[in-house]
Amino acid sequence: APCHAMQRARQLVAPEGTGSLLSCVLSPHDGGSSLAVGGENASAVVFDLRGSNLVAHHLTAAVGCFGVGEAVPCVGHNPLAPHLLYCASGATVTAWDLRCLPASTRNGGGYARSFPRDDAKDESFVFGTHETSNTRENNQGSSTGGSTHTTPLHVYAHNADEINHFVIDSNGNNLYAADDSGCVAVVGIGDRSGGKNGVLKKTLKGAPNGHANICSSVSLRPHKPTEVVTGGLDACVCRWENHKSVPVTKWNITRLVGEHAEREAAAEAEAEGTDVASRVSPSQMMNPPFVHCVATWSCKSDPSVPHVRRIAAAACGDGTVALLDLDAGGSDKKSKKEKNSKKKANENFPPCAFLGRGELGTPHATATSHVCFPGWGDGEILVSGGNDRVIKIWRWGRAFGNGVLGPEPQPNQSECNPMEHSFLHGRKVNWVAHSDSRAAAPGGGHVFVCDTSEKITGYVVT
Repeated sequence: APCHAMQRARQLVAPEGTGSLLSCVLSPHDGGSSLAVGGENASAVVFDLRGSNLVAHHLTAAVGCFGVGEAVPCVGHNPLAPHLLYCASGATVTAWDLRCLPASTRNGGGYARSFPRDDAKDESFVFGTHETSNTRENNQGSSTGGSTHTTPLHVYAHNADEINHFVIDSNGNNLYAADDSGCVAVVGIGDRSGGKNGVLKKTLKGAPNGHANICSSVSLRPHKPTEVVTGGLDACVCRWENHKSVPVTKWNITRLVGEHAEREAAAEAEAEGTDVASRVSPSQMMNPPFVHCVATWSCKSDPSVPHVRRIAAAACGDGTVALLDLDAGGSDKKSKKEKNSKKKANENFPPCAFLGRGELGTPHATATSHVCFPGWGDGEILVSGGNDRVIKIWRWGRAFGNGVLGPEPQPNQSECNPMEHSFLHGRKVNWVAHSDSRAAAPGGGHVFVCDTSEKITGYVVT
């Protein structure tokens, strides 16, 4: 397969005063024609990637959208509602109807792309049901007069502490919000009975079984939305199921790092005939493997590969990316025969491997801050960004065999090096957004990077 490389394609500038850009996401609608960004200074920006004046909306504390001093660490879209923008601030997620925002949210009264309104063919997603414009008028009042408001359409305040990250399932029914207490609130947003505030369906609890402190990231497994993967600053990754409040699997990354180091030391000692104890390094204290971000991918089934794996990638504080086998060590209810078969299949497959350790490429010089599986990579490509101002493209399947977690590669096999490309971005990377197809976003860009400035850089991947 050809190597991938990145080239700067464009740069978007947020309105002055937005602050460091903490997160960004391309809309899943209209071919990714808009990009939403969350800022440190109580603001969120929507860029119209097809417009001449790119800033379509600028939601700020000054116009009453957020509390003063509250950062917006995460923004998102509803897969079934192109007109809704979700923003996390404090312990609340708010949903905004972009069709009804006033001119005060526009950048200096400039151009804002018109969203569909009052078209008889247009359907919008309200409380989880599709409603025509006639029904919408009964719910929100007639929009013929162009009514606007600066109050959110929905307010989901079901978390006990500040929210770090949230995701919405593919059906637009549930919102999963991870917070500083180590918990994840599962909120029903597609149920009419929930009204403006939604319904708290379940709380994926923290200590003692879940995360011991801050839950930094949450991801839903593709093709299995009832299963949730979370990462936290307790250096743990947890796998949950919706019907349970405790994790079904938990990985302690610190322990896995130690085991990995011991295996490396044993192999080196055996090769050189030295004492193993002299080669085992003490526990890493300067950059512990706190988990700052998690992403999931289900590998495509390949009849020629007997042991297909579904994995999670974790951005670790030690500069590596942990790859976790989500099929290993689970406690799903299976027959004894199935369990024995699974155990036998996993005998030669480690539950975890680290991109950036040993023969598996060069790690980030400092903490890995973000990781994602871009839609244009067919699951074999992984993109990571770090506090070292570097973006890396990994073809992790090179090291693990056609997208399967397998035995670690033999030394001195350069073709097994999974790191394809390393690019100096120039600033600490906070977030990486990506297109979901091989086509670039309108105006160019497969990858958009948020950093500590008020600028978003779009890269074309070739």
